[in-house]
Amino acid sequence: MTDAASVWRESRPASIERYRADIDGLRALAVLAVVLFHARVGGFSGGFVGVDIFYVISGYLITSLIVHELDAGSFSLIRFYERRIRRIFPALFGMLLLCTMAACLLLIPKDLQTFACSIIAATVFASNIFFKRQASSDEGYFSRGSESQPLLHTWSLAIEEQFYLLFPLTLMLFVRHSKRRAAQAVGCGCAISFFLSIWTAKTRPVAAFYILAPRAWELLVGSLIALKVVSPIRSRALRELAGFTGMGLIVWAIGTFAKDTTFPGINALFPCLGAALIIVAGEDGPSHIRRALSIPQLVFVGLISYSLYLWHWPVLVLARYFFVGDLNPVETGVCVLTAGGLATLSYHFVEKPFRRNTTVSRRQVFAFGLAASTVSLAFGAGILASRGIPGRYEEATSRLVAANVLRTEDYEEVCGNWKTAVRSIRDIKICQLGPDLVQKVLFWGDSHVQQLFPVIKSLHDRGLLHDPGVLTAIENGCPPAEHLNSREGGYHCDSFAQLAMTRAMAADVDTVFIGFNTWWSVHQDLCPSMNGVCTGELSLGEVRDHFLNELAEHVTSLKECGKRVIVSLPFPMYDKSIPDVEIRDAIFGRFGLHWTASDITLPSFRADIAAVAQRTGARIFDPRKSLCRDDGCVTEIDGVSIYKDDNHIAASQIGILEPELEAVLR
Repeated sequence: MTDAASVWRESRPASIERYRADIDGLRALAVLAVVLFHARVGGFSGGFVGVDIFYVISGYLITSLIVHELDAGSFSLIRFYERRIRRIFPALFGMLLLCTMAACLLLIPKDLQTFACSIIAATVFASNIFFKRQASSDEGYFSRGSESQPLLHTWSLAIEEQFYLLFPLTLMLFVRHSKRRAAQAVGCGCAISFFLSIWTAKTRPVAAFYILAPRAWELLVGSLIALKVVSPIRSRALRELAGFTGMGLIVWAIGTFAKDTTFPGINALFPCLGAALIIVAGEDGPSHIRRALSIPQLVFVGLISYSLYLWHWPVLVLARYFFVGDLNPVETGVCVLTAGGLATLSYHFVEKPFRRNTTVSRRQVFAFGLAASTVSLAFGAGILASRGIPGRYEEATSRLVAANVLRTEDYEEVCGNWKTAVRSIRDIKICQLGPDLVQKVLFWGDSHVQQLFPVIKSLHDRGLLHDPGVLTAIENGCPPAEHLNSREGGYHCDSFAQLAMTRAMAADVDTVFIGFNTWWSVHQDLCPSMNGVCTGELSLGEVRDHFLNELAEHVTSLKECGKRVIVSLPFPMYDKSIPDVEIRDAIFGRFGLHWTASDITLPSFRADIAAVAQRTGARIFDPRKSLCRDDGCVTEIDGVSIYKDDNHIAASQIGILEPELEAVLR
């Protein structure tokens, strides 16, 4: 008997259906998709659907077990939950313990307090609710804030355990009448949950992702297979068709879905249906897909899939936290291999011993579950009570950490638009300083213009501007271009730019200041567009050329109307958050470890922008004259960042640009 078979039989009654190695192979496919997605490996942009595949597998296996025991008259809720504790708790709480130790070494007090809250949520299987409340309303699970949470991945366990809190009893009540009635009830619940998922994915996408009700149908799909709603496939040809179709749906979803895909909703049907087809195709005979999924290497990954899922995410998150930002391919590979090693150890020395050990009584199992939960809750509560254990640091280090943490919040979110649906000028939030009946300077751009507002207001209030009035037209995340838009959903950069240009041409505007972040010049973020919809693809070089042509057209048109035009050259842009770099240096510098941030602004693109400004007769504002010298650019003063992140200057520090800005605006 294979190791896989022995483990499966020891975790299931011997008389239940035969062990299916292809199910473990399907588990491997699911977990590898998730791991490679989280590792940001190309070709796995939709790897998050691996969780949905897990749900279908779980619903199928658990329902099969319950129905088998109900048929045999041996089902017990107590024994069911005993098995759940043996299966879930040891590896989970082992991971929580070691992650807590690592977090106490790496996380600053503010982040450690958030981690402590997530420990508590994970312990009581309410992570999905906790992270829903933490998530950005725009991006949810995929937001940058969510991606820095070491226990984010426990949301899926919470949904599963919430489901199994009530499902066994409900199924038991219906099966006692008849399996047909049980299947009808499960089918009805599946349909209701599915339509709820479709509705909430459009109206409340964060809730659709994290909450049980819109997710339950995925587990119920597996339950329907276990209840034999689908007739056995006796034909080899039909099994092959079902298997290959199922695999095609899964591979397609993994390769083509992305963060901006509406999900779960209707799109979750594809990986779930794919998993269901593979399970059904493998039930009643051989097939090529069943054979492929049964190869020993895949089966082994399937066996360790639970531990691998538990370990991969905190390893990646804590590594990114330590190194401040994205990992290079070598670092990513080391993290994935480390997670695989930890998962293997967890499987052999934590999972298997607890599942196999028949000498541990049921009372001892429940006592262990209670004790582990209590200790975990105590860790979380203790960290919160101590406010993140600030006593870990010396006084000087604590001051630097606190000062740099404050920098991350040192920004004035004023006068900006964010993913504004733009149909008319009235849809744009335009701020004004000074009375209506005066000549004005219009500041047009994105967050790099918005960050100048404290200086602009200071100059205006002291009467140091050429024009007595000020207007702002700011769309964060958008270049001032009428035919380019972000690839991410929700942006209307092109429409905004068209209306901003219209406002700039108005008679009361005397001067137009144009500024912009150039993040998109080094990342594939923009596309040619019309009305907020991408109409094609452009390479990075083509995007830069397209933007320069539009900038030249804008400046030329404004100059022809008698406007004074000022073009801002790009601000320095770094590959790491400057406050985080200074925090790591403050904490780990005494161990000889030091972090540096590199300026990733393209010198050639900066020169091209300057050339366009000079050729079209625009004046130039160059922030580097205030920020940089021959030996480099200033990023910190006495160990405290002057930036709030990797490219925005903190509001309290933006005054460093005032002399240069005043000179160009006079």
